Amino acid sequence: MYRAVLFDLDGTLTDPASVWKYLHERLQLWGAGADRYQEEFRNTRISYQEFCARDAACWRGMPISKLRAFADEIDLRPGAHELIAFLRARNLLIGVVSTGLTLLADRVSRELQMDFCIANHLITEGGRVTGEVEIRVEHGRKDLPVSLFCKRFSILPEQVVAVGDSEGDLSMFRTVGFSIAYRPTDQEAANGADRVCGGAHLTDLIGLFPFKNPARQRTSVPGGDFN
Repeated sequence: MYRAVLFDLDGTLTDPASVWKYLHERLQLWGAGADRYQEEFRNTRISYQEFCARDAACWRGMPISKLRAFADEIDLRPGAHELIAFLRARNLLIGVVSTGLTLLADRVSRELQMDFCIANHLITEGGRVTGEVEIRVEHGRKDLPVSLFCKRFSILPEQVVAVGDSEGDLSMFRTVGFSIAYRPTDQEAANGADRVCGGAHLTDLIGLFPFKNPARQRTSVPGGDFN
């Protein structure tokens, strides 16, 4: 029945909840203003587009190589390779849908040899960040790249399994045939998924995939970040 698995990236396949925040922290910008942008978005005072634009503007003029070096510090969660090998053995298509950055997503996609990868992209000129960002995946609208994925590979949304960790993945959960909240950072994600996994190792997901018609589960969890 199922032909593909789509993963969120930040907080799911990798440990930091947000690559945006991670870069701000490495550049010592998080407490110098960047944290306010998230708070303004959280309180709906600015749009997601404005949120991303302000974040990207913090890095205007920086060499993209510097940001990439910081992104390269971010490791995959334990068990990532084993989990992908399990899915590959079942001839499933595998992809990433992320509101994070291609700086990290493209590297992870190459490393795990994924079939599909989409994330937001920092604009550069002459090897430096212009301060602009191309939004390819909007917060709360992951249903759109899921539709793009399904069209590209000629499959139906109900033939897709989605794995994510936050309320930003809910639109993806609602679009696909089955969903798993992995170490969810908010109650909305836990409530919106078909299964919930709190394990520290990504292979803990293996027994939860809907290959044997698993039962529905719920859990209580704290809140989390947005980007």
